Amino acid sequence: MMQRRWRSTLAGSAMVALAATAFTGCSLNGGGGGDGGEQIELTLWTHEFAPLQDSMQKKWIPEFEKANPNIKIKMTSVPLAGAVSYDSKLLSTLSSGAGPDVWDMGSWNFPSFQEQGLLAPIDPAAFGYDDDTDLVGAYDPASLKELSYDDKLYGMFSEFDTLATYYNTDVFAEAGIPELPADKPVSWEEIGEIGSKLHQEEGGAVTRTGYQFGFFANFKDAQWYSQNFYTLLRQYGQDDVYVDGKPAGDTEAVRSTLQLFSDFVYKYKAYDPTFLNNWFADVPDGRAAMVSAGTWYAGAALANNPDFKFKVVPNPVVDPDNPDTYKDISYFWGWAVNSHADDAHQAAAQKFLAFILGKKGETAQADYWFNELGYLQPSTAYLESDEFAAAIEKAPYLQTFIDALSNYQVSPPQHVYDEAGAAIVAAIDAVIYDRATPEDAAAELQAALERIDG
Repeated sequence: MMQRRWRSTLAGSAMVALAATAFTGCSLNGGGGGDGGEQIELTLWTHEFAPLQDSMQKKWIPEFEKANPNIKIKMTSVPLAGAVSYDSKLLSTLSSGAGPDVWDMGSWNFPSFQEQGLLAPIDPAAFGYDDDTDLVGAYDPASLKELSYDDKLYGMFSEFDTLATYYNTDVFAEAGIPELPADKPVSWEEIGEIGSKLHQEEGGAVTRTGYQFGFFANFKDAQWYSQNFYTLLRQYGQDDVYVDGKPAGDTEAVRSTLQLFSDFVYKYKAYDPTFLNNWFADVPDGRAAMVSAGTWYAGAALANNPDFKFKVVPNPVVDPDNPDTYKDISYFWGWAVNSHADDAHQAAAQKFLAFILGKKGETAQADYWFNELGYLQPSTAYLESDEFAAAIEKAPYLQTFIDALSNYQVSPPQHVYDEAGAAIVAAIDAVIYDRATPEDAAAELQAALERIDG
């Protein structure tokens, strides 16, 4: 029942709408994809996420190289945010005709990368499928919106996710604050009030903040600005910063969204973006008390602090008594193959992906990723498997994410790393760092969108 409910949720919602020369590029010599004796070096890029790198270096790469002695994998991990983001480095290297042979990237990149001809189609035979129709049929059609073009897949799932709220139960207990309800979301206002009580200072210096948004001063990643912004915007009744194709950055919903960010910083003092410094350590170490994150968060948090005690509850909404405000974002990360690589490297890349993700009907690989990293690969075979049911039983907090896909309307943010996404970042920064009024920030957002729109 649980697995069928997840599948029906996938079908019923638009949940997946989910430095160039400094790195080694793909080789340009021919070959047979690793099945013969030719030696092949496969270049692999991933975004920087320690559990992912550990899994690759300690398990998947050694096991694959042992099974395929003529293929060697050179992995490079790139910070997601920074002076030049992971996405920017990918685009610049791939556009030059070089870049990695195989890489992971966020769902927001697949449409533009495919339009630019940077992605090789996934070979069904490499994954044990009869043809493209057979491969596409392994997933619910709604889950493939940004991976499928002309009835072919141009990527394979690494993970699919939505957001829920993790909180440090030790911090709550020490402050005498009751645990959050597990069966129904609380309001953002209540989270702000709780965050205010959990805020601590010593000698005028902040020692703990109540809540952690996904972005802060030393992690200014557009992905998290966008995810937090769109979660609120939709709960306030507006789907995007464009309505009917026209800029809509100065609306009541946008102003309310920016007001909430401002309130968390200045009214409640529940969120301090200049105090936070580590996505996966601040909440586990008690420097922050709550954070909205995906299924992948627990493993990384426990790696930083094995004594971290936490619970997971539904993400806050603006009005818990109004189901129309039960809205959240969805997103995925997927694996892609370089269309500019020669046939041998493309074939070797697809062989590697089949090895780490599994072929038709296989569930052991998907079960590894879900149990070890919280990465959900939403194939029908895995969602209906005994392994999936056992994983939920082993880690009951994951049920919160499954329930969210039934109880919330979920869909991906429309603007992340584009010009409109940058304008959203600027509007939020103006409010939380420069103390701009939500009205002024929204007016500037509207002006920026109109400039972009021409």
